[in-house]
Amino acid sequence: MGKNVTIVIEYGIQGEGMVKHALELVQNDDILNILVVDISSNELKYNKEVDFQLIKNRAEDLDCNLDIIETVPKHAFEKAVQYAQKKKTDHLIIGEDREQLMDLILQGSLSSYILTKLPQTFLTFIPFNLAVDNDFFDYASGKRVFIKKIDGAYTIVDNINDDYDYEAVYYKSNFTDFETGIIYIYVGERLIERKITDGIVEDF
Repeated sequence: MGKNVTIVIEYGIQGEGMVKHALELVQNDDILNILVVDISSNELKYNKEVDFQLIKNRAEDLDCNLDIIETVPKHAFEKAVQYAQKKKTDHLIIGEDREQLMDLILQGSLSSYILTKLPQTFLTFIPFNLAVDNDFFDYASGKRVFIKKIDGAYTIVDNINDDYDYEAVYYKSNFTDFETGIIYIYVGERLIERKITDGIVEDF
């Protein structure tokens, strides 16, 4: 019989990557819950938008429970533990964020706190560096763009009178002045990732 497994992540940069690595620890007959903890600022709102859509797509593919809570950092783990208790979690998998190491120093052992509240629960942490691609910080923060097919190729255009084919979120490379980088395109309810080079979007 499978176990109740809860994956707790923050989205905005590394959330979908955390889910991918956490799934390596999940068995086929486990009951899976994904809790997204939103403590990020609006500075990375398009990063969050893309990451959440990717998490949602993955949750739909897995046919698992997906929930979101908004909170502040000091209450994040309390909320996560309450959720895990509600789901009768046997295995709790937590995606580490960049601030957790400082939290551990200031507040004491996070794992001890969780295991005091969930003494029968197996606890796993997914390190932040596993969830972020090595080249992630080669790109600027995401921004909303619009693309349109012109002369057989998709390019970024200004949104004038809704004259575009798709909305997208564009991450520009930090190593060029040209429109080159990665773009996530909304196609129906899904996101697809493509490269963009000198303003031309890879075909899809």
